[in-house]
Amino acid sequence: MNADPDATTPSTIPWHTSYPTPGEPDTHAKGRLTAYGIALSVVLVALKGMAGWMSGSTAVISDALNSALDVFAYTALFLSVRLQNEPADLTHHYGHHRAEPLAGFLVAILAAVLGGIVLRDAFLRLIAPEPIYASTITVGIVVFAIASKIVMSFLYRRTGRRTDSPALQAAAVDSRNDALASSVALIGLVVGGVWDSIAGLVIGAWIVISGGRIGLENIGFLMGKAPAEKFLSKLGGIAREVPGVLGTNNIRAHYVGNFLHVEIHIEVDEHLPIRQAHDVAKAVGRRLEQVEDVHVVFVHTDPVEVSTTHVAATRR
Repeated sequence: MNADPDATTPSTIPWHTSYPTPGEPDTHAKGRLTAYGIALSVVLVALKGMAGWMSGSTAVISDALNSALDVFAYTALFLSVRLQNEPADLTHHYGHHRAEPLAGFLVAILAAVLGGIVLRDAFLRLIAPEPIYASTITVGIVVFAIASKIVMSFLYRRTGRRTDSPALQAAAVDSRNDALASSVALIGLVVGGVWDSIAGLVIGAWIVISGGRIGLENIGFLMGKAPAEKFLSKLGGIAREVPGVLGTNNIRAHYVGNFLHVEIHIEVDEHLPIRQAHDVAKAVGRRLEQVEDVHVVFVHTDPVEVSTTHVAATRR
């Protein structure tokens, strides 16, 4: 009687434990920060919306729309940091490392849409200006928004660098831009008149430009961009330090999310037994996978004729 094929089917791919996410980022810390970002954005939407309604300031209303974008953006970031470190499975053999860059790219798209809306509204208000009524409450709300975003930007940047997280680094840039945009809104609120509409134009342009920068950075991760040539040379040098490696060639790498997959050809003595050549290749792979940002290394062995001239040339 034939055995049930499903009974021996593994729930995860065989190399599940072979390629853990480099650095094991603190998912809980990232999740908490993005959750704080969602909560703060909801509060700021309400406060800025009230301040804009009370004052009639286009700049403050535009800034409230910016915070509304943040609610969606930080929700996407929150989900992405939870998915990013899920282990490899049968449908994602190398993990889910594209989750955070995808969320960062979504932030850029939303920023472009919102920036266009803000620019349109500010331009219309410039043509037909309306009076602005600043008060202690409205000014205080905008000042609170500036201070809170500065704090969040610092926290995002610190944790983003520690965990090498594209999502948190994008959030740090976004929070910094929010603080600057709110500062411009404060100028428009206090000065009033045509300057309020000008401030709205500045905010809209800033959102579009900063969103574009975030988008370009993250689209590189999604498209599998290659690292710098200097980095590839570094990998070759490390590989050639492994005993038994006579030289290297055809070193290639590309980003899968924000981590690198590397392919390298190593040259070994053509008379070396297969088992020993395999051991040399494994040693090269283990050595290179210890390099920061490198996730998986594929090593191919090229048999070469050993000569003093060849060894001297390939060691250079």
